Parts: sequence; C-alpha cells; structure tokens
Amino acid sequence: MARYKHTDIETGQGLFLTVNLKEQLSPGTFEYMLDDLIGKEIDISAFDKNYKNDETGAKAISPAILIKLIIYGYSKGIKSSRGLSELCGRNIIAKALSEGMEPHWTTIADFISSNSEIFKEIFVKILVYCAGLKLIGGETFAIDGLRIPSNASKHLSGTNKELEKKLELYRRMAEKHMAKHKRHDERGELSKEAELNYQKRQKKLNRQIETISSFLERMDKKIGKSGKEVKSNITDNESAKIRTSEGFIQGYIGLAVSDKHNQIIVSAEAVGDANEGEYLPRMLDETLNNMNKIDIKPPEDKKLVAMCDGNYYSEENLKACQDRNIEAIIPDNYAKRGLDANGEKQYSVSDFKYYEDENYYECLNGKRLEYKREDTIEGRKGKMYRASLKDCRVCQLNTKCLRTKKEISKIKQGRQIFITSSNEPGSLSNIMREKLKTVEYQEQYSYRIQIVEPVFANIKYSKGLNRFTLRGKNKVNGQWLLYCIVHNLGKCLKGFNLEMGYT
Repeated sequence: MARYKHTDIETGQGLFLTVNLKEQLSPGTFEYMLDDLIGKEIDISAFDKNYKNDETGAKAISPAILIKLIIYGYSKGIKSSRGLSELCGRNIIAKALSEGMEPHWTTIADFISSNSEIFKEIFVKILVYCAGLKLIGGETFAIDGLRIPSNASKHLSGTNKELEKKLELYRRMAEKHMAKHKRHDERGELSKEAELNYQKRQKKLNRQIETISSFLERMDKKIGKSGKEVKSNITDNESAKIRTSEGFIQGYIGLAVSDKHNQIIVSAEAVGDANEGEYLPRMLDETLNNMNKIDIKPPEDKKLVAMCDGNYYSEENLKACQDRNIEAIIPDNYAKRGLDANGEKQYSVSDFKYYEDENYYECLNGKRLEYKREDTIEGRKGKMYRASLKDCRVCQLNTKCLRTKKEISKIKQGRQIFITSSNEPGSLSNIMREKLKTVEYQEQYSYRIQIVEPVFANIKYSKGLNRFTLRGKNKVNGQWLLYCIVHNLGKCLKGFNLEMGYT
C-alpha cells in the first residue's frame, strides 16, 4: 500500500499567524487606490453632519470605512447589504478596507439609502480627481440610458381600474379557498400538513388583498405627461414599466453622460420614466455645471458636441442644445422608412415640397396633398395632409410611397404625411436630418456607441448591476451614482499607479 506524508494540520494542530491588515492591500491594485484616496485625496467630511454623537451616544462606524466597503463590494458584483456585511467576515481585502470591523447589514443599508445627496457631492469630487489625471477631454459627450429592473413586482402594476379588478379577483380566490377548506374540514379529510398549507395559502391571499386595498385607499391616480392615467406600481410607485429588447420591465433608466476622451461619466441620474428623451436638457445642464466645477472648458473655437440615439430626438431637445451652444448629433427615428420590393428607400416627409401660401404639399409626381386636420399620434401633435386616392392608385411611383401589404388597387386612401414641429420646413429637425446625410456627421456619430455603450457593459455585466436593490427614486439614484463612481475610479487606476510610481 502506498504511503503518504501527513501534516500536523490533519491532526488538528492550528496555525497561529500574525496578520497585518494594511499589508493585504497590495500597491497597484484597485483596493489599494481606494484605501489611499477615500478620506484623504477625496474629502468625505460631508457625511459628518449626519452624526449627532459628539458628546453622547455610541461611537459610529466611520463613513470612510462604509463607503470603501461598498465601492469595493460593488466592484466585485456584490450589491446586497447582507452580502457586503458577510464580505467583511470572509474576505481579507474587505476586512482590511473595513479596518477589521464587520458592520451589520442594516448599518450598510441605511448608509446607502439615506445619503443620495451626499453621493452627488462625492461623485463631483471624484470627477475633480479624474480631471487632475487628465482623463476628461470635455469636448465630446455621448448621452444614453441603461434600463434596469427595480426592487418592485411587475405584476403589481396597473391603472386604478385594473388594480380594483385584481383586488376583486384575490377576494374571490380567498372565498373559494376558504369554502374548499370548510368542506374538507367537515368531512374530516384534513391532515395536519394540509391544514398548515391552507393557513399558509390563506395568509398569502389576505396579505395581497390588504396590500392592494391599502394602496388604492391612500394613493391617487398616476397621471402621465399626456394627461392620461398611467400604470401605478404598488411596491414602488416611482418606478415605471419600461420596454427593453427583452420585453417589459418594472424599473428605472440609469442616465449617463460619458466623455469621449476616456469614457468617464461626467453626469448621472436614475429616472423612473419610460421616456428618457425628455431628460436631455437636465442632463446637459448638469454636465455643464460639473464641467464648470472641475474647471474644464472646450477650446474657444469649438462647441461642445453631444451625441444621443433616436430616443432623444425632438425639436425641443435640439432647441435645448442650441440654447446652450452645444452641437447636437441626434438621428431621427421617425424619418426612417422601409424599403420597396427592389430594396430601394421609400419616400419620407422630407421628399415632399411645401407651399405655404395655399398650405399644401406636393409629391414627387406633382400631385397635391391637402391639409385635413390637426391630430395627435403617439403623443406628438401635428397636422395631417393627404393625397387623392385616385392620384395614388394610378401613380407610377406608388410602390416607393405607399407603405401597404395590400395590392395598390385595394388601398382605401391616398398617401398621408404627418407634419409636426420636428419636420416642418426650416425646423432644427430638418437641418439635423440634412447634416446626418453628410459623411462628416455620419463619421462623428459612429463614435457614439464606442463612447457610452462600453460604460453600460462595464456597469451591468462586469460589476453586476442587473437589478436595483432599493425602492424609490431618491434611493435608487444614490445607488446608480455609487456604481458610476465605481466605474470612474476604475478608470483612475492606471493614472494613480503612474502618479505613485507603481508599475
């Protein structure tokens, strides 16, 4: 039989080692930079005003320890307060950052949820540090939003009428469940296990009934921008039902303005709204404000350039950029039309000529599209113009003009065009469409994906923010800012190491 060496550890002998926690933070690493910056280079004294224990009360865990622990945990994909608390007990790096302390998860949760405004201040102070490392160009930005589910149930959403129907459904389910239990009880067919299952099920139904009923009693209807009622959510009414490429989610959109030079996030906010485009003016103002705070200005002979996708396209947003002396590059989603049977582009609104004196449009075949009425389509107000059905049926260009799967002889009305403030002759929107037809602007816009999408990929996939753990816009915004801070600090690591002489 083979013989093997045996160690003293197998016989129960322990190892008694001296551990210096600070020595566990190796120079050149993210955690070493974090420990060196927070509370020293990055002033966090703003947290001190939250504590009232100068003379009485127990000593508190330092905000520097908490924020270092949270940023380190977020960088490793650990976002729950319980997970961060447990990390201090089993991870030597976390234990070193927390100076051997093990904050309770409630302490961590309270710190994250109650300091959203201070996180904004810390975010700007880290931008100052980024600027000192020459990481911010301050000339070209890309603005976009990351759709993230929130800590809310998608199934507990609806208008007041829909929620009342759901409440009635749960009441009927509870009554049927109670009647069924009574029948089995009278026949003596209930085992101890069945009785426990019944109580568990009935308790759950009663809790759902109480939750919905209480919400309907205390909350008014949620009215959207159009003046119509939109779906409320019982668990987090500040969140919204948002369409994504994978279907609808109940959550928030994390907005970010990314600088072209090194993909530093220079402005960020989480919003509970399905329409991110209306927040562009606010994001521009915040960006300009932050650039002023960190003393970065574009060259005098150049304008700031802001690039967005089609979700931000509107006459109002283009005007907002113009008013702030910002060069906008935003494509028009509504201007896109399909291809005809030969694979050629179909005619769009810009292909029709307008005659102001008589208020009509003329198509490429010289036929008139007369004014019909004012209308609202998909929330956009505008004027409807329509061509004669007779003219369209015999037109040799109709296959490139009419979007229909029917035979031309079976169509019921002529070509319509819907004119809004964004496609009127001489509008900023028309000017933008013409710009984006040029090679120069197309090449500029092609950089948008490279500027902002890797930022979201890092936050969502590398750092693991696939769901917000908090409820309420203010708290969610604080968590979004913390993740943006994690991203920006990651970009600082190389510059910090060069500054400190680490290779």
